[in-house]
Amino acid sequence: DDIRHEESSAQKEILSEFIHLTKVLGRIECFDVAHISATFPTASMVTFINGEKDVTFYRHFRIRQQKGADDIASLREVAKRRAKHFSDWGIPDLIIVDGGRGQVNVFASEMKEANIPVVGLAKRFETLIIPQPNSLFKEVTVTGPSLNLLQRLRNEAHRFARRYHHKLIQKSLIPQK
Repeated sequence: DDIRHEESSAQKEILSEFIHLTKVLGRIECFDVAHISATFPTASMVTFINGEKDVTFYRHFRIRQQKGADDIASLREVAKRRAKHFSDWGIPDLIIVDGGRGQVNVFASEMKEANIPVVGLAKRFETLIIPQPNSLFKEVTVTGPSLNLLQRLRNEAHRFARRYHHKLIQKSLIPQK
């Protein structure tokens, strides 16, 4: 409990410098997209509550749009679909998107009306991509307990998206009886 509290506190401290957070970061959702050459594109939503994963709030998304290799268009579709379920799935305190500026922009624009902060996690240097006013971004390299939380979220979202993607591929290869 102490470690999870420390991770959440460190995360809020970093983010508070750049965005106005009205709540404790109790519920964080992370989104990721998976596909191989645009075949069977999928996305995932994983939810951590107070620093611990809560699989009852995990969701898979099968991407419906035609350009399955377009991660940004796929995330726009997922963001729109997620926004339709605030009343029954709950409202997150923070959304993390696996990706950079384009992915963050798309998700943030869809979540603007609900006033949910959205940040990205770019893999190359474990950099937080934080949208700022006037379409600018702040890039912050994260270390310590905050990085542990972010990596757990991103890795879980990645694992969950790939698992569903592989399941769809396997289903297409094995003849159904």
